Amino acid sequence: MRAFQLSLRTAIAVPFAALFVATVVLQAVTQHRQISQLIEQESVRVLEALTSNSRARLAEFLETPFLIQGTVADAISRHGLYQEGDLRPVYNHLRGVFADLYAGQQQISLLSFGSRAGEYTGIRREPGEGFRLILKDATTNGMMNVYEDDTPRKVAAAFPNYDPRVRPWYAPVAGSGQSRWSPIYTTAGERGDITISAATPVVADGNLLGVMEADVRLDSLNRFLREDPLRGQGQIFIVDAQGLIVAHSEPGAVLGDRRNAAGQRERLRISESTSPQIRTAESFLREVTAVEGGSFHFEHQDASYFGRVTPYADPRGIDWRIVVLLPESDLLGDTRSAGQGALLAAGAIAIIGLLLGLWVIQWAARPILRTAEAANRIARGDWDTDIAAPSPLRETAVLVQAFNEMAHRLQRSFQQMQELLTHDSLTQLLTRRGLLEQVQWAEPKRAVLSLVGLNAFRAINDSVGYGTGDRLLQAVANRLRGHFPAPVLLARVGGDEFALLSLVDEGEHTAERFGKAVLGLFATPFSAGADEVMVHASVGIVAGHLRGKELAEWLRNGSIALGEAKRHGQSQWMVFEAGMADQAMERTRLASELRQALDKDQFLVHYQPVIDLATGRVTGAEALLRWRSPTRGMVPPGVFIAMAEESDLILALGDWVLRRATQDIAQQLPQLPGDFGLHVNVSARQLIQSDFVEQVQRTLEASGLPARHLTLELTESVLIEGDAVTHQQLSRLRALGLKIAIDDFGTGYSSLAYLSRLPFDCLKIDQTFVRDLVESSQNAAIVTAVLHMATGFGVTVVAEGVETEAQARRLLQMGCGSAQGYWFGRPAPLEQMAMAQRSLDGPGQGLK
Repeated sequence: MRAFQLSLRTAIAVPFAALFVATVVLQAVTQHRQISQLIEQESVRVLEALTSNSRARLAEFLETPFLIQGTVADAISRHGLYQEGDLRPVYNHLRGVFADLYAGQQQISLLSFGSRAGEYTGIRREPGEGFRLILKDATTNGMMNVYEDDTPRKVAAAFPNYDPRVRPWYAPVAGSGQSRWSPIYTTAGERGDITISAATPVVADGNLLGVMEADVRLDSLNRFLREDPLRGQGQIFIVDAQGLIVAHSEPGAVLGDRRNAAGQRERLRISESTSPQIRTAESFLREVTAVEGGSFHFEHQDASYFGRVTPYADPRGIDWRIVVLLPESDLLGDTRSAGQGALLAAGAIAIIGLLLGLWVIQWAARPILRTAEAANRIARGDWDTDIAAPSPLRETAVLVQAFNEMAHRLQRSFQQMQELLTHDSLTQLLTRRGLLEQVQWAEPKRAVLSLVGLNAFRAINDSVGYGTGDRLLQAVANRLRGHFPAPVLLARVGGDEFALLSLVDEGEHTAERFGKAVLGLFATPFSAGADEVMVHASVGIVAGHLRGKELAEWLRNGSIALGEAKRHGQSQWMVFEAGMADQAMERTRLASELRQALDKDQFLVHYQPVIDLATGRVTGAEALLRWRSPTRGMVPPGVFIAMAEESDLILALGDWVLRRATQDIAQQLPQLPGDFGLHVNVSARQLIQSDFVEQVQRTLEASGLPARHLTLELTESVLIEGDAVTHQQLSRLRALGLKIAIDDFGTGYSSLAYLSRLPFDCLKIDQTFVRDLVESSQNAAIVTAVLHMATGFGVTVVAEGVETEAQARRLLQMGCGSAQGYWFGRPAPLEQMAMAQRSLDGPGQGLK
């Protein structure tokens, strides 16, 4: 009995067919996943850009009428234009500024003034280029006249009983005396415009003359939204806190058929919009936080829409939400349909190839196997699959050609996605992946990799806005591209990090040259749109012989060198050395252990006494943090404090020290001198926390330590670099009753200019000046100057780092009141410091 055997056609055709099907399915699944990821990423980027642009444009659009009417109000007050009963000077001025200065501000439909006596005049923009005068004064016999042009010659319409003082734009401003936006309302004229008004009180010699206002019609807001250059096929609409539509980019007005008690048409709700997309979005808006905004996604009529809600608030009377809806087609165009078409074409070609293969299988076994191998390469992501070997049969040649066409079509459908993965859309530089793909060198080549990191870029974003931050990144990329043209490879490998990879000649001193050249590009400001921004950079450099597969490791090493450069200060460059990796690993381990130490209560506080030099009496103590590690032993503060500063741990550690020290001293306060002062160091990260003052107050209340016994020490550099917010924090802290000391005084950029502005109570002379005080006349002169300066400011002085009796006596002779240092006592637990105090309380223990 013969064993069952497959035919050659079946044996080859079955796996061949399965291979084609698997290839098509794999590509379909891969393409679908990648397109979905790409759409998601692109939606976030485009929506953020469009929302940020719309919000900025809206702020500028609304701020202009606010500024203009405020300027006119000031002119009426300063020039005495208002005369009760005769508003000619006012409307002549309004006509002049509206027609000559602000005619181009199309968002302003009316500039008007209402007096405290109930008089009113305004210049209203008409369709086209004309203006109309509106007037109610002694000349109009109690009527509000609307004239045919901007002169009081011919009345077009008249309205009795008009009183501007009861209008929505007048009463709130007159009552508060503050400029503000009115609620949205209907104007009283013959047009009945739906508008919002910017209003400012007109005051002369402390007396209210009236209110000046500028109207912005909602239909001008509609046009403004429609003209957004980034909108594309998307929709933008604005709603207020009550869910009523303020403006939208769609055709039609924002008014519905519903009327209020006065017979005026009311604004549409979101659910009443003529746009089905806006109506569909209503249910999602309720799920988005009104204060912070957010994103959402929905399907409508077989189309996907991506939405984002952004709050737009003005403390002068506006609480709106900007909503952006963007169809998926605006993100990637017809990429999805093109990809589906390519897959369908690929499937058709695969079927044709399979049928042809079945006919010529016995003559074309080898070309078919080559085709199968090429399909396997496609499945592995290798697109170089052209089958160029000639076939002896026409049918086999057709199959090979069909397969090549399929591969080419699939390749083209993925080229766009590959471009997005390898090139940064913001700067047009390579991405990290693109750089790795560019460097495929089989043999090692002499190269230099420079990793450039922008310093304090997050602070720049916070201060000037993310739009300006993006333009700054583009300006940096353009400058790098202009100074380092091809063949230097440029890439943006992180949010604010750039990479430069260059081949160099043997023996060339490249590291120093590249470091200085790159830093030199940051010596002048960058143009970021209308802003000139000065930004500093640090550079990490890796040099040597590079193999293509080693580039990822070079990038890691460059990042380590960049971190070292940043730790050495601004505008530094650093070449990677092997020991840096170990140091980075050690810092990582130290940071991990530091977090565990806080959780496991491995920290303790030591106290170093502050001594009155004249009597030897302990008048205070500085609280110093110590770490008792079970594996490292007592870790010096210089090792772990810097690590804590680099992370958010410094906040938790600073809070822990303050709570522990205040509790310790509060418990011992009955046994301590009445003027005893606890000194606690505060980091810059703590000081800038918005609730830091409240934290200190809660800590004092919880410990029971009176605020007068607490002194917070801040380094001089923190105070110099601080802004108005820092000074405000210091003033609030002193208002609690505690004191502020400037630590390490003299090591920064000391100047009377910043000292005269700072609220402080004590100067602590840095130990670098005390160490050679006796031997160095220069240091003695510096200490003398500081003492005189402190006397002039009326603050106390503490000298740090006193290690010998000679130094202590010299300080006393110079007039220094207090000191601390090893001569008086090393930092120790509180109970040991108390013993030191008792030993100094005996007679004759002072330095007199």
